[in-house]
Amino acid sequence: MKLTFACVVLLYFTSLASAQDILIQALPQTVIYGENDLVIVCSISNPSLLSSVFFIQLLRNSSTTFETVVSVTTGQPATIQWKDSALQRRATAIGNLDSPSSAQLRLTIDKDSVLCPADFKMYMCKMSGLTTASDVVPKETSPITISYTAKPNVIEMPRVRILNENFDTPDRQFSVGTAIQLTCRGEVGSDASMTIRWCAQKVGEFTFTGLAQTPIYSESSLSGCLYTRSSTITYNLTNQDTFTQFLCESGDTGLCGTGSAIQHVNITLKGSGNTNPRTADDTSDAGIIAGGVIGGLAALILIILLVYFLVLRRKSDGESSTPPPIDDRTKEDVPGYNGPANPEGPVYSVPVKDNPPHERQHRRKHPRDEEERRKYRGHENDGLDEDHTAKSEKEIDYQNHSYANRGMNDYGDDGDVAPREQPAFGSAV
Repeated sequence: MKLTFACVVLLYFTSLASAQDILIQALPQTVIYGENDLVIVCSISNPSLLSSVFFIQLLRNSSTTFETVVSVTTGQPATIQWKDSALQRRATAIGNLDSPSSAQLRLTIDKDSVLCPADFKMYMCKMSGLTTASDVVPKETSPITISYTAKPNVIEMPRVRILNENFDTPDRQFSVGTAIQLTCRGEVGSDASMTIRWCAQKVGEFTFTGLAQTPIYSESSLSGCLYTRSSTITYNLTNQDTFTQFLCESGDTGLCGTGSAIQHVNITLKGSGNTNPRTADDTSDAGIIAGGVIGGLAALILIILLVYFLVLRRKSDGESSTPPPIDDRTKEDVPGYNGPANPEGPVYSVPVKDNPPHERQHRRKHPRDEEERRKYRGHENDGLDEDHTAKSEKEIDYQNHSYANRGMNDYGDDGDVAPREQPAFGSAV
């Protein structure tokens, strides 16, 4: 009886552990290819039923079976063991088995390293542990498939063909009433049912609006994570299509011009005056070029102004540092300055008695040869009085040697320099 009860209790806990011991999760549940990292986590869902965990494994579906990708095993610290060396080079794995409540294994593939569709397969987790009843329990989860979405990024320029012709045309100007076919091919996303839509904008309209024409779609073909298909419409040109811009897009949110992949083509009427239609991309490029030119000119003007002000400032500093003329300088500017300058030469206030004639002989300058003197001064008048001429020459010679002090010296009858009558000693000169 007691043995039967113990068996029933053991079977109960074993079935409970089997249902709740191990859990697998994908984060996020739906991965946006190119935008989200791919993260898969194996963890213990009900750690209270386990006393310890021996290992946790992450397995991925191959062609026929599930193969171990990476695992974490007991140790100090827990050991990460890779089985897929190719995946190891572009992914990371962390894990621990310290306790059932913290035991887990986490695999992360960076968004830039995710391979599509190779990484979006079925995954499952396995574990082995010891129950609180000291029973060894190997458990595994049911497989899950990693779901994803991918936005289209590539779409071709629309091709133009006149209806019922066999080849595309490079022309973008047509007559009124011409029926043209527009074909656009590109990615539509990770859903094979997605399509390419058409919108148009005519002269005078401010936004694109969806076309009423029903497109013809090709079959979708998978390329990597994205499906590709084409879309074709037939359009009859009217006199309102003087300049009509057509848009094909995929990955839109419902409004024209919101797609993740967009292309344009411009169609004009012959004789409308629009001989050089431009696409939106051309207009954008022209704006970029114009902005670059304007920016370059602004920078050049700024540099010229900067150089101008620097030169002007340097010139101003140079002028301010130039010493003033000798006549404008103050006594602080002239070394050894002892008083105001006398425009007629220095003043000598020495009494006559202290300077007898024989001591002043060195001050006198004999006149030069009369003929040479006349040539030098330009006085070639032979009718002048000789005494007067000699006296004038002495005066000129004396003044040239800075002895023209009217307050002290004068000429005597013999032409020699003679002192004037001096004021009393100590009086003003």
